[in-house]
Amino acid sequence: METVFAHILKDIEGLTLEDISGLSEHMKLRTVKVGENYIEEGDFDSKFFYIKKGLIRIFCLFENGEEKTVLFRWENSFMGNYDGIIFKKPSRFFYQAMEEVEILEMDYSVLESHLNKSLNLSNIRGNVMLGMIGDLLLRNENFILLSPEERYKRRLEENEAILNRVPSKYLASLLGVTPVSLSRIKKRIFKGN
Repeated sequence: METVFAHILKDIEGLTLEDISGLSEHMKLRTVKVGENYIEEGDFDSKFFYIKKGLIRIFCLFENGEEKTVLFRWENSFMGNYDGIIFKKPSRFFYQAMEEVEILEMDYSVLESHLNKSLNLSNIRGNVMLGMIGDLLLRNENFILLSPEERYKRRLEENEAILNRVPSKYLASLLGVTPVSLSRIKKRIFKGN
């Protein structure tokens, strides 16, 4: 496992071999099959993970059966069970594999014990967390300031390749529109090109 984890972190400036080897002994490689939930609503854990391969959808399921997609994460992304790590509460969300997913995971408490010993790891964690917070703030701003069509265009500009891997109904949910509205938006955008 050390070589897999070391390979992932080799390009992160400032990490020492001691940092890498200390963490790699606590990492587990998991494969999550398409449609399988990696984390379920109500799970009380503090998983922190790196997506080596694949695409995960994070969504909320309401009592009436309606699903609302909160976000997607894909390969080369760090992720965690927000509720378990930040709020120390059971997850409010499902983390579902949209494709077969390979994940390197560890409990966040293990990572925290290493953070106390390594300024390098602490700085990297801070940068990862700031990136996640920035993504969430931008998404919130987009919902307030942009129309659904503008939100879709922005997503296309940011990462069209990922959007092409996401079924339209989940993308529509993420954008806050119906699948029919998304279809109309796509027609307008691609008709103009």
